[in-house]
Amino acid sequence: MKSLKALLIVTLMTASVAAMAEGGGEKVMARMEAARDSSMAHYQQSEKAQAVAASKQAPSDSVERTN
Repeated sequence: MKSLKALLIVTLMTASVAAMAEGGGEKVMARMEAARDSSMAHYQQSEKAQAVAASKQAPSDSVERTN
């Protein structure tokens, strides 16, 4: 009887942990995706700023000098 109770307790605990883990994974994945989207937007803005800075700098570098 004691072993049956122990087995029942272990089974119930396992079922509750599995149920909690199922919903937790979705939250983690949603957070990871939101963080990835945010970082990609920031990266694209920085790349765009570097491209603008490079295009503004390019004409001054390509000036020919004649003596």
